[in-house]
This record gives sequence, structure tokens and C-alpha cells, in this order.
Amino acid sequence: MNSFERYPVSYMEPQREELSDDTKSILTFGILQAMAGLLQKASKWCGQKLMQGKEFTTETNVNQIANSMLADNDLKGKIAVEFINKQNIKKIASRYSRGGNILNELIPVANGENAFYADSLKLAVAPKNKPSLILHELGHAITAHKGKFMRFMQKSRGKIANLPPALLLINHFLKKDTGEKTFIDKYAGLIGFGAFLPTILEEGLASIRGIKAAGKFKKTVDSSINLKPLKRNYGFAWLTYLIAGVLFGISTKIGIMDGRNHQ
Repeated sequence: MNSFERYPVSYMEPQREELSDDTKSILTFGILQAMAGLLQKASKWCGQKLMQGKEFTTETNVNQIANSMLADNDLKGKIAVEFINKQNIKKIASRYSRGGNILNELIPVANGENAFYADSLKLAVAPKNKPSLILHELGHAITAHKGKFMRFMQKSRGKIANLPPALLLINHFLKKDTGEKTFIDKYAGLIGFGAFLPTILEEGLASIRGIKAAGKFKKTVDSSINLKPLKRNYGFAWLTYLIAGVLFGISTKIGIMDGRNHQ
């Protein structure tokens, strides 16, 4: 007998048990929540790296670059620039508190944890121990004066918080009796991320404006400065917004799924 002779065998492919829609939904919900937790940790890490980053040049040089950014964009005398610490915070808060007290907004700045541009006050602020952040904030100031589209990109961040409840309401009217998923059910995450995208792009543009101004200063005034720390710091700052956009997309998706399960 040929030991290698083949004989026909009966073979039946094992049947795979399909997961129910409810089980799939629960698994997806859990995965999205786990991703959100990991992304929050990643965002916190990027923020810490930003604040731990070294300055690329002196405060004097940063002031000169800031003045050049204002002058080159016809904003000299129109935008105020302040560097905040615990010694001057109250004085600066009282100076710009017309229509409301901004002391609470300045506290994180004085602690070296934030910087911002307030278009209503025409004011850009940064920590005194982290002056290079002012170049990014002046990038926002320039964007605010560059036409309606740029202003829309900048102002859109104040509206996106209304998106999840609006999607829930719209989705309620789109639902079919068959239980079939709607367009919003399927793509809520992408819709949420898309709504956040103008903020991500505008934040990147503000950093690019600051880096270009610093590069011009290096080329024309002080060739010894090193732009790598500035690019690194701004890179970590931009990543926090990219992560925030992904998180907003995930939270939007979770909200729609949660709303569907409770209807």
C-alpha cells in the first residue's frame, strides 16, 4: 500500500457565529471609550512636553520678532502684547478688564500653562518665562485680520460644542422604522472631526506664521539662533489640537450611539 496515497475525505467548514448588532454596538462603544482615554493621556503628555521645552532665543529677541510681525501686517498699535507673571498679573488684568475681569483667564498664563489671543480686547498674552508662545498668538491675531474666511476658521471653534446635540436632534427625525442606521449613525465620528478641522488648520497656520517670522529674524538679524526648539514646541502644541479633534469625533460618535440606545 502506498503510504502517500490520498483518499477523499469529507470536510465541512465550521460555521462562524455572527455577533448580534447589540453585541457589536457594545464592543464598539467600549473600544471608543478606551481610545478616548488613551488620547487624553497623549494630549496631556504633549502639553507637558510643550511646557518643558526650551526657549529658542531671548525675550529681547522675541519682542523684536513680535514687533516685526505686527509692523509687517499693519497691526502696530492695534494689538497689545503682554508677558505675564505672578508679579504683574493684577496690574495687567486691571488694564484690560473693560467689560469684565480677566484675572482668572490670566492665572494659567502667569503659571506658565497657557497663552492666548483675545480678539475682543485686541490682546495677545504669553507667560514671561515662555515668551516664544507669543509668536503663535500673534499668528492668531494676523489671521483675525485676514478676511472673512480666515475669521470664520478662527471663530468656528466657539460653535462646535453645539454640534453633538444638534446631530442627536437631526438623527431622531432621520431614524427609520426598520431600525436601519442613518447617515449620522454611520459617520458621526467623521462629522465631529470635520467640524473640528478648521480649528486644527488655523492653529497650524498660527504656528507657521510665528516660525516664518522667527526664520526671517534669524536670516536678517541674528543668525546664531536655533529654530529647532521653537518648531518642536509648536509641534507638540499642534498635536494637542489634532488629538482634541480626534477626541471630539469619538465623543460625537459615542453620543450618537448612546442616544440611539436610549431611544
